[in-house]
Amino acid sequence: MTTSECRKKSKLVLKGKYCEGFFVVMIFIVTCLIFKTLDIAKICFLLYNNNADTLSLFKTANIPDIFIKYLICLVTFLIATPLITGGVWWFYQTARGCDNKSILKLYTGFKLNFRALILYAIMWLTATLSLIPTGICFGLAGYIFDMAPYYQNQAAVLFISLQVFSFGIFLIGLYLKSMTSMLLAPFIFIKNPDKNVFKILNLSRKKIYGSKLECLKLILTYLPAMLPIVTIPFVLPKAIMSISIFACDRIGDKTWEN
Repeated sequence: MTTSECRKKSKLVLKGKYCEGFFVVMIFIVTCLIFKTLDIAKICFLLYNNNADTLSLFKTANIPDIFIKYLICLVTFLIATPLITGGVWWFYQTARGCDNKSILKLYTGFKLNFRALILYAIMWLTATLSLIPTGICFGLAGYIFDMAPYYQNQAAVLFISLQVFSFGIFLIGLYLKSMTSMLLAPFIFIKNPDKNVFKILNLSRKKIYGSKLECLKLILTYLPAMLPIVTIPFVLPKAIMSISIFACDRIGDKTWEN
């Protein structure tokens, strides 16, 4: 299914159900904003009372502070897991034209959400590792750039720095390849919650083989509309529905009429 077909089908499927999709998306957004607001409030309070160095708010060697930061991230991840699973389930079921009203089952199933937690953690870890080569290139390019004044032939050093930086941008392709390869995994998991997590990821890679560029193109078509930021909650239902329809097509689980 092409990008234009997915976008067109998304509009048809969401007709009369857009408010429900918007509500599902907003639950996740509001939850994330609550945690982010708490972080911002803490920073503002510390700065207002002159109790913290600005740099220490972002980089610290204090063990308790590091522990609290990671604990907050873990709690956010734990809370976000059922929200992501529920959202994916609603969009996938709606895209298939199936029941999308028993969504509360996903918020109360411990076993299902625990398996989902493992799946999302592996996806996050894989995506993070795929960014390491880019980070190394950017860090090395910055180091070479800073060392340029100490060399006689500064033009050559700056050229090398630019080439390393450009190579880092090129390596972002590893991240995009990794993300698109795993894109179908949450949808396959919804359909087969008892299936082995690694088998789900492998099946996602196989199902999307040959369609990564089409998938990336579909996602990119929605980015311009989300650049104003305030439009993100209104565009996301359409974008996620398009991806869900794309997933149905690739997995081979579409029930809508042509």
